[in-house]
Amino acid sequence: MILENILSVRYEILIAVSFTVLLRIIFSLLKSSQRNIPPGPWGLPIFGYIPFLSRTKSAHLHITNLAKKYGDIFSLRLGTELVVVLNDAESIKAAYNKQELLGRPPHNCFSVFGWKKPFRANDLHMWQEHRRFVIQSLKYRSKLEVIVQDELGQFRDVLKTFKGQPIDLAAVLTPSLSNNMSAFIFGKRYDYNEPERNILDNNLEKISKILTKDDTLTYFPWIRHIPFLLKRLGYEKTYKIYTKSEEIFKKRKEEHKKTLDEKNIRDFIDSYLVEMEQKQKKGVKTSLMDEAMFAVVSGLYTAGDESMRSTIRWTMYTMASFLDVQKKVQEDILQNIGQERIPEFQDMKSMPYSYAVLLEIMRFNTVAALNVLRYTLADTKIAGYDLPEGTLVMANFWAVHHDPRNWEDPDKFKPERFLSPDGKTVVKSPHYMTFSIGKRSCPGEELATMEIFLYFLSILQKFDVRFPEGYVPTFDGIFTSSYKPPPAKIRFIPKN
Repeated sequence: MILENILSVRYEILIAVSFTVLLRIIFSLLKSSQRNIPPGPWGLPIFGYIPFLSRTKSAHLHITNLAKKYGDIFSLRLGTELVVVLNDAESIKAAYNKQELLGRPPHNCFSVFGWKKPFRANDLHMWQEHRRFVIQSLKYRSKLEVIVQDELGQFRDVLKTFKGQPIDLAAVLTPSLSNNMSAFIFGKRYDYNEPERNILDNNLEKISKILTKDDTLTYFPWIRHIPFLLKRLGYEKTYKIYTKSEEIFKKRKEEHKKTLDEKNIRDFIDSYLVEMEQKQKKGVKTSLMDEAMFAVVSGLYTAGDESMRSTIRWTMYTMASFLDVQKKVQEDILQNIGQERIPEFQDMKSMPYSYAVLLEIMRFNTVAALNVLRYTLADTKIAGYDLPEGTLVMANFWAVHHDPRNWEDPDKFKPERFLSPDGKTVVKSPHYMTFSIGKRSCPGEELATMEIFLYFLSILQKFDVRFPEGYVPTFDGIFTSSYKPPPAKIRFIPKN
């Protein structure tokens, strides 16, 4: 994808910058040779190893195979940048708990336009303040749980209208998950065909697709100085799409300001406005501001929608693939919840088998196969290797979740691996890293787990999940910004 983006520009422009870039590469290689950099494969001038990754649809598997040759920690150049890849649990834990690795790559489409993105910035004060605020906002789990339960009632009604015919789950799942975020962020649930919701979803879907090629600026930072290239790579289009979504968020913010009651906090925007105003009145240094709020809101939408949608799609794809496991989960539901009571998050405690199945689905089909890049803020060391300041660091969670040193038969689907010998308790492995680890791990882990668990149980409570007759499942997924199930329609057959 990145290679195609770069090659789409005019040939003479590339020639004009190639000499400068080549000098930088030579200088970097000479500098690196004086340090103890992890070994790794050679690439091509300017493009580095990207052309070889572009040949495969499964970059996470290709990188995992490189680790077998070069070791758990290896390096390669993607574009003009040095990238160190961590492929084992120990090195990831050591690295991601280091203060020097709290950075994010400084160059991306957001930095080009000067947007304040708290969770992509190297401004540690902004990141820490917003992380604390988001975690605090997500603590009202009971209110969030009611939002999800209400939406699930609507979602199951939509599934029933198809009367067991094969459907594309993503098409009906997208508006449902979007509504959960809408209700949480600005207290409004949309009808599935409401125009504003369609605008938001379509724009955020486009932004999500653009982010899959956002690595272009990360790996070729010099492009930001060439307006012609930025335009050809679609960053002007990105700006227009983002600002359209921002207009909707601004409209909602102004509505909230007019009706704000500090004693009655309705949603995330209310919380943000109150917190921002209180800190400003006290004269406290704060990074909470309108621009950052819009960025956080769009981030909750895009990140939540993409990862949640892929994970829930994998749960249904896996259940349709392993009917014996699906039957056991449905028996668990019948015994502990029944056919009528709405599932609750606390049911997880009394349903260890169903919870273990969910954990195994998320391990077996690791959605965040390659984690969001980190960036070294200072020189540091990992397992004896030097990581100079300004190094990009990639964690291969797929490799950790399929490492035979961590799991017995890692390429087999075995929910029992997460159960105690008597089957009465869930036992999480220290090598389980679905939501990343360390200080920059996902702040919404509990909310995401709750949402996935409720969708998982609610669907299986009311439907038998099947593939169309003749379909043979394959777990060769599609890797873009996340690891997605292969395209396949699924039947949701209402239970009597």
